Amino acid sequence: MFLIRFLPRHRPVSQLESVPGHGIKYVRSVGVRAKITKVDRKRNTALIKLPSGVRKVFSLFSLGTPNPNPIHENKHWKNNRAGYYNSFGKKPVVRGVAMNPIDHPHGGRAKAIAYPRTP
Repeated sequence: MFLIRFLPRHRPVSQLESVPGHGIKYVRSVGVRAKITKVDRKRNTALIKLPSGVRKVFSLFSLGTPNPNPIHENKHWKNNRAGYYNSFGKKPVVRGVAMNPIDHPHGGRAKAIAYPRTP
């Protein structure tokens, strides 16, 4: 645990307290990260982007924890199941040939030898 004023900017941080001495209230779960976007030394405040996307002002004298380099973590995860990329917001891409003719211009030929034609 370090003071927010000593944490690096634009790097993942977690376990933040908004007011010094009030306890950890933000970014408490495992694997959740926030990012320090701006630091104002005159007002002793820092603007931190929370995992929800909300930007909130924290005191520089509050506590926080730096996270390890995100490039090196989660190396053991592999694309080894159907729907792996769905959790990253990527939707599956279905080929037009596999669709029905009402759904796509290339669809409908069940094992036909004819070459694909687009109207």
